[in-house]
Amino acid sequence: MGRIHPAFRPAALVSSAAVAAALAVLAGCAAVEPPTSSSTTAAASTTPPTSTGDRTAAPFVSDATTDACVDGFAWMTFHDDDPSEKSLPGGCDTVVVAGVDGTLHSGPARVVVVMGSGNHVEVETVAQVDVEGVDNEVVHGSDSDPVVNTDGTGNTVTAR
Repeated sequence: MGRIHPAFRPAALVSSAAVAAALAVLAGCAAVEPPTSSSTTAAASTTPPTSTGDRTAAPFVSDATTDACVDGFAWMTFHDDDPSEKSLPGGCDTVVVAGVDGTLHSGPARVVVVMGSGNHVEVETVAQVDVEGVDNEVVHGSDSDPVVNTDGTGNTVTAR
């Protein structure tokens, strides 16, 4: 009776929330708009939806909220058409890195979430790191060890 169900463990909740958010954006099951901000002035560009059988895929939305900190949240993506190295010098409260074989250099963050494989993240300071996938690496300059939640194999979080 004193045991906590695995679904209610803090690490499972954080990881589940991160995965759910990533899947909602990446799956294309519904049109997902990135957050908007009054400081964002770039116009969004979309590609037309494509039909796959009787389902229509949601358009890809790209604007200034991708690869930038907007309202305390930065979504950094690494895909075939993206540069393999990016910088977020001012940091952000929450930084999500999604993709394959990307390198991110970031200023301070409260939370860093890494999803995918072969990503390398260097962050000035961080309080919490959540890593899912394979062979991702997070290097931080924090004075104390951050809270670390990992799921996958070969993922590392180390201090400089």
